[in-house]
Amino acid sequence: GSLTLAQPAPNTGEAAPYFGTIRENGESFELSNEGVYVLTFWSILNQDTGEARPEFEEMAREYTEEGVYFAAVYVSNAPESEKDVPYNVLQDGTGELTAKYNVKRVPRLFLIDDGMIVLVQNGYYQENEEHLREELDRVLSSKT
Repeated sequence: GSLTLAQPAPNTGEAAPYFGTIRENGESFELSNEGVYVLTFWSILNQDTGEARPEFEEMAREYTEEGVYFAAVYVSNAPESEKDVPYNVLQDGTGELTAKYNVKRVPRLFLIDDGMIVLVQNGYYQENEEHLREELDRVLSSKT
């Protein structure tokens, strides 16, 4: 048989590690225990990051109007093309955020609702986008 190991913490059903940092544009960004956040970890050296970016941008445009905060954390430098996007661009040069969220491979995405992780996705697959939309819609419908 095969052995399936649990994903490294933090995981679904656990508290999301709080953080505050400075965005690429110099403004502050804070992940608090109130609100809905989609937090993804990317690298400019990763092909899946490039494939995930267009849909992430589209979802950010759509769901930001509904009060969802989107943020892309680059584990190295953020590309120049990330200057005028509808989501927060964060750079993790020290590796602090990557360590807090135990990111070993990118992309790794977290859906966070009021400080609790409700979805974790590893890698980039078309099905992930559909599942993320379903979970976002479910979370948002529970708030009304």
